Amino acid sequence: RRQVCQDNLSGQLILATQTVFQRRVIPYHLKMPNIPANSAIRVSLSDDVARISLARPANRNALNDDAWQTLAEICAELSKNASIRAVVLAADGEHFCAGADIHEIRSRIQDADWMRANQLHVAAGIDAWAALPQPTIAVIRGSCFGGGTALAVGADFRIASNTARFAVTPARLGLTYRLIDCLRISQLIGPARTRELLLLAREIDSATAATWGLVTKIIDDADLHATLEAMLTEIAGLSGYSQRGIKTSLLKIRDGTVDDDDETRRIFAAAFNAPDFRAAADAFAAKSFNHSE
Repeated sequence: RRQVCQDNLSGQLILATQTVFQRRVIPYHLKMPNIPANSAIRVSLSDDVARISLARPANRNALNDDAWQTLAEICAELSKNASIRAVVLAADGEHFCAGADIHEIRSRIQDADWMRANQLHVAAGIDAWAALPQPTIAVIRGSCFGGGTALAVGADFRIASNTARFAVTPARLGLTYRLIDCLRISQLIGPARTRELLLLAREIDSATAATWGLVTKIIDDADLHATLEAMLTEIAGLSGYSQRGIKTSLLKIRDGTVDDDDETRRIFAAAFNAPDFRAAADAFAAKSFNHSE
């Protein structure tokens, strides 16, 4: 009987709060970086969703140095705005991202200063994306290689087309992979699969990626957009305060924190006085009152 009561209570809470958190059209006042029309990165704002697009389809969306810097700048600005409920990373053309632009690197490899700066720019772009406080979704089709995989695993959710293929191949190039990128992959698929993917430079298809836990969903290519929009609606139907607060904890866990600190305690305590909880509690109380009549 106790379990039945708990299930009924949970169901009532879901029904009561379904209309409390709704997608809203937000007037944005964001200072976006000055992005040239021919940039390899674009960003658009629609309702309460930011959409970042990789725009070098002729190069399988391999990102050059400017693109990594632009990505970091965009994410830094997006992170400041609590009105943005979700951030999507997708790509033009048939491929998600082939990683860094190896041709550009090869042409500048004798320039030690440029090489050092480029490594910092790539890291900054990947890390800024992975640290966004909003729920993030990577929409993946075709090639997702190298730095593209690092971007994908930095997202909270990865919706993959059945055309998607994944590989992390620094071992084929005489390079290595940053520790934090190895960690993010390992946290998704475990150390044994991570060794298989990285040390053997394996290329895997979307079905294998799903079996390993590298992607959230596999979808027919034609259904990618509808699946994305359904997930965005699901995100918008929940509390943005809760999602940002929980993600703060999840990011700290990823970085090795094992206990609450002053920030997570403050976020937890403040939730009870925040508008989202008050609205949800009022809706639940009204629903319960109507059912008791």
